[in-house]
Amino acid sequence: MGIAQREVSVAGTLCRLMSAGLVGLSLGIAPAVASPNGVPVTANAGMGTGDVGPGDAAPSSARATGGIDGAGNSAPLTTPLPPAAAPAYAPAATPRASAPSTVASPVRGGVDSAGDGAAPAAAQVNPPPVQPAPAQTATPAPATPAPATPPSAPQPVEAADPLAPVGEAIAALIATPEAVTTSKKEQEALAAFYGARQNMPVFVSDTGLDVRGKAVIARLDAAGEDGLDPSDYQVPLPKRGATAADLARTELKIAVAAMTYARHAQAGRFDPGRISSLVTPVRDIPDPTAALTKVAYAPDANAALAAFNPPHAGYKALKAQLARANGSAPTIPAIPPGPQVKPGASDPRMPTLRARLGVTERPGNDLVYDPTLVDAVKAFQESAKIKPTGIIGPQTLAALNVGATGGGGSLRNDVIANMERWRWLPRDLGEKNVMVNIPEFMVRINQDGRVIHETRVVVGKPETPTPLLTREMQYIVVNPAWNIPPSIARNEMMPLLRSDPGALARRGIQVVRNGSGGYSFRQDPGERNALGRIKFMFPNDHSVYLHDTPSKALFQNDRRAYSHGCVRVYEPLKFGEVIFDMGLPGDTWSEQRIAKMFGGSERYINLKQRFPVHIVYFNAFVDGSGRLVMREDLYGINAATKTFLGLDGKQRIADSATPKTAPRAR
Repeated sequence: MGIAQREVSVAGTLCRLMSAGLVGLSLGIAPAVASPNGVPVTANAGMGTGDVGPGDAAPSSARATGGIDGAGNSAPLTTPLPPAAAPAYAPAATPRASAPSTVASPVRGGVDSAGDGAAPAAAQVNPPPVQPAPAQTATPAPATPAPATPPSAPQPVEAADPLAPVGEAIAALIATPEAVTTSKKEQEALAAFYGARQNMPVFVSDTGLDVRGKAVIARLDAAGEDGLDPSDYQVPLPKRGATAADLARTELKIAVAAMTYARHAQAGRFDPGRISSLVTPVRDIPDPTAALTKVAYAPDANAALAAFNPPHAGYKALKAQLARANGSAPTIPAIPPGPQVKPGASDPRMPTLRARLGVTERPGNDLVYDPTLVDAVKAFQESAKIKPTGIIGPQTLAALNVGATGGGGSLRNDVIANMERWRWLPRDLGEKNVMVNIPEFMVRINQDGRVIHETRVVVGKPETPTPLLTREMQYIVVNPAWNIPPSIARNEMMPLLRSDPGALARRGIQVVRNGSGGYSFRQDPGERNALGRIKFMFPNDHSVYLHDTPSKALFQNDRRAYSHGCVRVYEPLKFGEVIFDMGLPGDTWSEQRIAKMFGGSERYINLKQRFPVHIVYFNAFVDGSGRLVMREDLYGINAATKTFLGLDGKQRIADSATPKTAPRAR
């Protein structure tokens, strides 16, 4: 075809298209075909770009060069446009109502349900049919380059955690925990606690101690308020500009100090069994991990740490006495120990005794225990609730030396030693409980925090001491037989039998040959029975119990240490009435009902409700009137406690790590 003919053909084609409304007078103007939402579907029709809307990504090159209808049926009328850049974040597509025209299948792209990153292809709408033009050999249009991959959305940059280096240093230190603490349990506690926190600190910040760390340090520094030694919990504070490693070391030292304080405050600083095998209290030793967690997450770390100290009223009363004694120099002279002094006797301690009681009148011989001094001693004994005999014995001396120095220490040290022994008891003494205080020679029955009955007791001799323990009262035996323990049989019965063959028979004691070829001794129930008419049983490893006795006169003495270890109770019917009421609630018990069971064979009565029996050793305590009372250190347990704590001026031998012996089961 010639050039002229070709131009005529092109012109004719354009005329037909313009007549059909498909091409405007200007090639840049195209008739819009409305979509259901009012946005032209073919906004760029006639521009050589295919049906690409203003917000759509460019289609593939094959469709981008499709000429007038985008299907490649005619030569392009314009130079192809570069592909539209995809937005950084593709907006969610608004669903379109289906048009009557045919819509091409979308190309996966954009951020769709599959999460792909390419933009979707625009919908293709077929224009109204036109007459086909004569076949033309179209020159292939240059291919439109494929759209570039949209840039990834910028991700927010997290600020570096300033405590991260401290956490890394903590992890490194815990990797070799023996360098932090020698206690295996504390090593395990550190690993568990900080492992749960991804090794992040709780007591330090990136610049030094945080608020919680300062609160813990404040309690450790105030440990003396509770009779503890602040030097046991010293933590060097980090200096200005401390490194992450320095802060990590401080963090772990505070953690170890807190666990040590919790153990000392709640369970004591050494195993009481080191004093004697007869010292067997039940202690509540706190779990190190639980203790550290409690302090770390409590609203008040100072108060949480202080709460590990005993909650008992007796402990708190001694703590108040310690506050009065701290910082004040005692001015009361101590009266040295020595033999008993009776009125009229001569003793070198009399001048000191006069100074202690403020007696200014002196006899011709200053060493004589004269009537004026005897009257002063009787008045003192009465005020101290000691029988006013005027005889100066161990009980009177102990009371006279309250607040004095000399003879093994000061009032302050005695108070601290007794506070320590409160830590040997369970934190929960029981809503109902029985408590025997050996140095006081008294037993009390407590209910709901108040004393409902108290009476005198006889305890073990110093050579056969009553053990310290906590066990449950379980049953009562009326008309008990006495199966004599082997130690008593060996040390007392056999020598008596050799010297007087009829002595045991006169006491109602039978000698029975046992299966092992040896002999056992048994005393039948009766008035002469050493256990009296009733005994109160709380099974224990020491085979001791509370019981009646035929030796009633011994209760009139101030110093009542005569037994082989068991505890003899004064007026056992009154005591028993309260025990029966607590252990058998709902029943009606009286002294008369109990007494009617006396006589005959043994009778066992099991208690429906059990309650603990605590045998304790407090030779310093505060009485009901708020007065500090001192008693004789009958078994030397107070002196031993002071020795272990280093309160007697000697080297301290108390534990500083986890106790070597486990707490005994109840």
